[in-house]
Amino acid sequence: MTRHARNIGGVLGAVLAAGIIALAPAAGGVGEAAELTKVNFARLSFPSLVAVVTDIVKDQGFDRRHGLDVELRSFGAVGAFYGAQATGETDAGIGGPLVYQKMRLEGAPLRIVATMVDMTSMVVIARDPGIRSLTDLKGKTLAAAVASSEYQILQVVGKYNGVIMGRDVTVVPADPPLARTQLAAGRVDAAMTWEPAATLTMRDNPAYRIIFNAKQGWREMTGKDGWVLVMAGNEAFLRRSPEAVPRLVAAFRDAAQFMRTSPDDADRIVSKSLNLPPGAFKEMVVTPRLFYEVRPTTEPAARESIWEMIKVAVAEGFYKQPVPDQSVIYMP
Repeated sequence: MTRHARNIGGVLGAVLAAGIIALAPAAGGVGEAAELTKVNFARLSFPSLVAVVTDIVKDQGFDRRHGLDVELRSFGAVGAFYGAQATGETDAGIGGPLVYQKMRLEGAPLRIVATMVDMTSMVVIARDPGIRSLTDLKGKTLAAAVASSEYQILQVVGKYNGVIMGRDVTVVPADPPLARTQLAAGRVDAAMTWEPAATLTMRDNPAYRIIFNAKQGWREMTGKDGWVLVMAGNEAFLRRSPEAVPRLVAAFRDAAQFMRTSPDDADRIVSKSLNLPPGAFKEMVVTPRLFYEVRPTTEPAARESIWEMIKVAVAEGFYKQPVPDQSVIYMP
């Protein structure tokens, strides 16, 4: 508070004092005058699940509500986006659990702090009616963001189904906007993408069909659900500002709740920030074709679900190096 009652006596002083107490933040809360902890957060500049939730956090001030000043750093390519997180250019970001484990094995000081998005939103789209499944992609071409978490999941599930990406399928590196263009031009047989780009791609041509959904594919392989995206922090940030981690989780949890309870307002925000057609994002939320569930790794169930994914990837030979422990999962 910047205003203080001074030299006020009697009843008036008591009333003003009571007013000040009433305006004070509740125990454990963060007042407006409190110093905000700055967090440099990685964001993808094209329409993506990362951009959607980060833009809502900032538009609605959920970061400041929890004592943070989240500064978004935008990247136009998935590789640069992950690279910034690894080098410490950004403090935290949202990405794939399999990617973060792979990066950690390669020396990147990254640790997962929370779950974020389930696998519902990731799909492979084809136009040829003869392509009905991943196995039908053998001998075909696929546009895919090869540095993305989605592609890592596709590799694991593909191998389980006897399809080796890059060997049985010619993979053309392309982030979702380019993959959409490549498919429309007929330069590839299929495109791997995710929301909101998936909805926009499906609107391009009535002949398009979804031949693979990651949630369904992962369930068929493991009998369980997994995460296409989680939140991670650079270890330097985690050591420097451990108190910021639960606040960051809370801010993104508020954003997830806002999407579910205020889809019209959420649609307005992301339509403007990501140049989406009005109503497209609301359609994804209400259907639902995307689902954000923000759960910190301090919760045993969240930790276990992340670790189960990594164990599956290990069993499928996804990692060239052994995974010695669960250190990729953050515990304060």
